[in-house]
Amino acid sequence: MTNSTPNKMKVLETKRCILRLVTLSDVYDLYEYYKEDSVVKYLPFKKHNSINDTKRFIKLFFLKNYNEGKIGHYAIVLKSENKVIGNVGFNNISPNAKEGEIGICINPKYWGEHLSTELAKEMLRYGFIDLKLKRITAITYEDNKYSRKPLEDLGFSYIGIVNKNDHSNKINKNQVCYKFQMNRKDYIRRMRRIRSMNIKKSKSI
Repeated sequence: MTNSTPNKMKVLETKRCILRLVTLSDVYDLYEYYKEDSVVKYLPFKKHNSINDTKRFIKLFFLKNYNEGKIGHYAIVLKSENKVIGNVGFNNISPNAKEGEIGICINPKYWGEHLSTELAKEMLRYGFIDLKLKRITAITYEDNKYSRKPLEDLGFSYIGIVNKNDHSNKINKNQVCYKFQMNRKDYIRRMRRIRSMNIKKSKSI
Protein backbone atom coordinates (compact mmCIF):
# COMPACT_ATOMS: atom_id res chain seq x y z
CA MET A 1 0.00 0.00 0.00
CA THR A 2 1.35 3.40 -1.03
CA ASN A 3 -0.08 6.30 0.91
CA SER A 4 -0.43 9.69 -0.78
CA THR A 5 -1.06 11.08 2.71
CA PRO A 6 0.92 9.56 5.59
CA ASN A 7 -1.45 7.58 7.78
CA LYS A 8 -1.09 8.05 11.54
CA MET A 9 -2.68 4.75 12.55
CA LYS A 10 -0.07 2.87 14.56
CA VAL A 11 -0.09 -0.84 15.30
CA LEU A 12 -2.01 -1.67 18.50
CA GLU A 13 -2.02 -4.77 20.67
CA THR A 14 -4.30 -6.51 23.16
CA LYS A 15 -3.72 -9.67 25.15
CA ARG A 16 -4.85 -11.91 22.29
CA CYS A 17 -4.76 -9.71 19.21
CA ILE A 18 -2.61 -7.47 17.04
CA LEU A 19 -4.38 -4.56 15.34
CA ARG A 20 -2.79 -3.41 12.08
CA LEU A 21 -3.80 -1.85 8.77
CA VAL A 22 -5.78 -4.06 6.40
CA THR A 23 -4.00 -5.08 3.17
CA LEU A 24 -5.14 -6.83 0.00
CA SER A 25 -3.39 -9.99 1.21
CA ASP A 26 -6.12 -10.24 3.88
CA VAL A 27 -8.82 -10.73 1.25
CA TYR A 28 -9.47 -14.43 1.94
CA ASP A 29 -9.75 -13.97 5.70
CA LEU A 30 -12.14 -11.02 5.28
CA TYR A 31 -14.24 -12.85 2.69
CA GLU A 32 -14.63 -15.72 5.15
CA TYR A 33 -16.82 -13.57 7.39
CA TYR A 34 -18.22 -10.96 4.98
CA LYS A 35 -19.95 -13.76 3.06
CA GLU A 36 -22.04 -14.60 6.15
CA ASP A 37 -25.59 -13.23 6.53
CA SER A 38 -25.17 -13.11 10.31
CA VAL A 39 -22.22 -10.72 9.94
CA VAL A 40 -23.61 -8.21 7.44
CA LYS A 41 -27.02 -8.11 9.13
CA TYR A 42 -25.86 -5.10 11.15
CA LEU A 43 -23.63 -3.57 8.47
CA PRO A 44 -24.56 -1.06 5.73
CA PHE A 45 -23.92 -3.45 2.83
CA LYS A 46 -24.95 -6.84 1.53
CA LYS A 47 -22.96 -10.03 2.03
CA HIS A 48 -20.06 -10.65 -0.32
CA ASN A 49 -20.66 -13.29 -2.97
CA SER A 50 -17.12 -13.57 -4.27
CA ILE A 51 -13.48 -12.81 -3.48
CA ASN A 52 -13.71 -9.92 -5.95
CA ASP A 53 -16.46 -8.33 -3.84
CA THR A 54 -14.13 -8.36 -0.84
CA LYS A 55 -11.17 -7.12 -2.87
CA ARG A 56 -13.20 -4.12 -4.07
CA PHE A 57 -14.39 -3.48 -0.53
CA ILE A 58 -10.83 -3.49 0.83
CA LYS A 59 -9.82 -0.93 -1.79
CA LEU A 60 -12.82 1.36 -1.24
CA PHE A 61 -13.41 1.10 2.50
CA PHE A 62 -9.94 0.44 3.93
CA LEU A 63 -7.18 1.49 1.53
CA LYS A 64 -8.90 4.60 0.16
CA ASN A 65 -9.45 5.99 3.66
CA TYR A 66 -5.93 5.07 4.76
CA ASN A 67 -4.55 6.91 1.73
CA GLU A 68 -6.60 9.97 2.63
CA GLY A 69 -5.02 9.97 6.09
CA LYS A 70 -8.21 9.07 7.92
CA ILE A 71 -8.37 7.08 11.15
CA GLY A 72 -10.35 3.98 10.18
CA HIS A 73 -10.60 0.28 10.87
CA TYR A 74 -7.82 -2.14 11.77
CA ALA A 75 -7.48 -5.78 10.84
CA ILE A 76 -7.83 -7.94 13.95
CA VAL A 77 -5.07 -10.55 13.88
CA LEU A 78 -5.52 -13.37 16.40
CA LYS A 79 -2.03 -14.04 17.76
CA SER A 80 -2.57 -17.75 18.40
CA GLU A 81 -3.49 -18.40 14.74
CA ASN A 82 -1.81 -15.48 12.94
CA LYS A 83 -5.14 -15.02 11.17
CA VAL A 84 -7.35 -11.99 10.49
CA ILE A 85 -10.63 -12.69 12.28
CA GLY A 86 -12.34 -9.32 11.94
CA ASN A 87 -11.92 -5.56 11.86
CA VAL A 88 -12.31 -2.86 14.48
CA GLY A 89 -11.83 0.87 14.64
CA PHE A 90 -13.37 4.28 14.25
CA ASN A 91 -15.62 4.88 11.27
CA ASN A 92 -13.15 6.89 9.20
CA ILE A 93 -12.57 10.12 11.08
CA SER A 94 -9.97 12.83 10.48
CA PRO A 95 -6.82 12.87 12.66
CA ASN A 96 -8.11 16.10 14.22
CA ALA A 97 -11.62 14.82 14.99
CA LYS A 98 -13.10 15.38 18.43
CA GLU A 99 -15.56 12.48 18.24
CA GLY A 100 -15.44 8.97 16.86
CA GLU A 101 -17.88 6.08 16.48
CA ILE A 102 -16.55 2.61 17.27
CA GLY A 103 -17.32 -0.27 14.92
CA ILE A 104 -16.46 -3.94 15.50
CA CYS A 105 -16.93 -6.87 13.13
CA ILE A 106 -15.79 -10.39 14.04
CA ASN A 107 -15.84 -13.73 12.22
CA PRO A 108 -18.73 -15.81 13.71
CA LYS A 109 -16.27 -18.65 14.35
CA TYR A 110 -14.84 -16.52 17.16
CA TRP A 111 -18.05 -15.24 18.71
CA GLY A 112 -18.51 -16.04 22.39
CA GLU A 113 -14.83 -15.57 23.28
CA HIS A 114 -15.33 -12.05 24.73
CA LEU A 115 -13.03 -10.54 22.11
CA SER A 116 -15.32 -7.54 21.52
CA THR A 117 -14.84 -6.27 25.08
CA GLU A 118 -11.08 -6.79 24.91
CA LEU A 119 -10.88 -4.91 21.60
CA ALA A 120 -13.21 -2.11 22.68
CA LYS A 121 -11.06 -1.45 25.77
CA GLU A 122 -8.03 -0.89 23.56
CA MET A 123 -9.98 1.32 21.16
CA LEU A 124 -11.15 3.45 24.09
CA ARG A 125 -7.56 3.84 25.28
CA TYR A 126 -6.36 4.61 21.76
CA GLY A 127 -9.18 7.08 21.12
CA PHE A 128 -9.01 9.01 24.36
CA ILE A 129 -5.28 8.85 25.11
CA ASP A 130 -3.55 8.71 21.72
CA LEU A 131 -6.08 10.54 19.51
CA LYS A 132 -7.30 12.90 22.27
CA LEU A 133 -10.95 12.42 21.30
CA LYS A 134 -13.49 14.17 23.51
CA ARG A 135 -16.31 11.69 22.87
CA ILE A 136 -16.63 8.13 21.64
CA THR A 137 -19.99 6.77 20.54
CA ALA A 138 -21.37 3.35 19.68
CA ILE A 139 -24.64 2.40 18.01
CA THR A 140 -26.44 -0.92 18.42
CA TYR A 141 -29.52 -2.27 16.66
CA GLU A 142 -32.68 -2.92 18.63
CA ASP A 143 -32.73 -6.66 17.92
CA ASN A 144 -29.03 -7.13 18.65
CA LYS A 145 -29.74 -7.81 22.31
CA TYR A 146 -26.23 -9.01 23.17
CA SER A 147 -24.49 -5.76 22.21
CA ARG A 148 -25.79 -3.41 24.91
CA LYS A 149 -24.45 -4.97 28.11
CA PRO A 150 -20.74 -4.95 27.08
CA LEU A 151 -21.01 -1.23 26.35
CA GLU A 152 -22.59 -0.55 29.72
CA ASP A 153 -19.93 -2.69 31.44
CA LEU A 154 -17.22 -0.62 29.74
CA GLY A 155 -18.73 2.60 31.12
CA PHE A 156 -20.75 3.88 28.16
CA SER A 157 -23.86 5.89 28.93
CA TYR A 158 -27.13 5.34 27.08
CA ILE A 159 -28.02 8.49 25.13
CA GLY A 160 -31.24 7.59 23.35
CA ILE A 161 -32.91 6.04 20.33
CA VAL A 162 -31.85 6.92 16.81
CA ASN A 163 -33.25 5.82 13.46
CA LYS A 164 -30.59 4.56 11.11
CA ASN A 165 -31.72 4.66 7.49
CA ASP A 166 -29.72 2.02 5.70
CA HIS A 167 -30.73 1.92 2.07
CA SER A 168 -28.04 -0.53 0.99
CA ASN A 169 -29.31 -3.27 3.28
CA LYS A 170 -33.05 -3.97 3.30
CA ILE A 171 -32.80 -5.98 6.52
CA ASN A 172 -31.83 -2.91 8.53
CA LYS A 173 -33.75 -0.19 6.70
CA ASN A 174 -35.37 2.26 9.16
CA GLN A 175 -34.52 0.03 12.11
CA VAL A 176 -34.45 1.53 15.61
CA CYS A 177 -30.98 1.82 17.10
CA TYR A 178 -29.62 2.69 20.52
CA LYS A 179 -26.86 5.25 20.89
CA PHE A 180 -24.24 5.07 23.64
CA GLN A 181 -21.56 7.61 24.49
CA MET A 182 -18.51 8.07 26.69
CA ASN A 183 -16.65 11.32 27.38
CA ARG A 184 -12.90 11.59 27.81
CA LYS A 185 -13.20 12.98 31.34
CA ASP A 186 -15.42 10.08 32.39
CA TYR A 187 -12.99 7.59 30.85
CA ILE A 188 -9.98 9.03 32.68
CA ARG A 189 -11.92 9.16 35.94
CA ARG A 190 -12.97 5.53 35.50
CA MET A 191 -9.40 4.39 34.72
CA ARG A 192 -8.05 6.16 37.80
CA ARG A 193 -10.68 4.47 39.95
CA ILE A 194 -9.83 1.05 38.50
CA ARG A 195 -6.10 1.60 39.05
CA SER A 196 -6.75 2.69 42.64
CA MET A 197 -8.82 -0.44 43.30
CA ASN A 198 -6.09 -2.65 41.80
CA ILE A 199 -3.42 -1.03 44.00
CA LYS A 200 -5.53 -1.63 47.11
CA LYS A 201 -6.05 -5.27 46.10
CA SER A 202 -2.31 -5.80 45.54
CA LYS A 203 -1.47 -4.33 48.95
CA SER A 204 -3.98 -6.58 50.67
CA ILE A 205 -2.48 -9.77 49.19
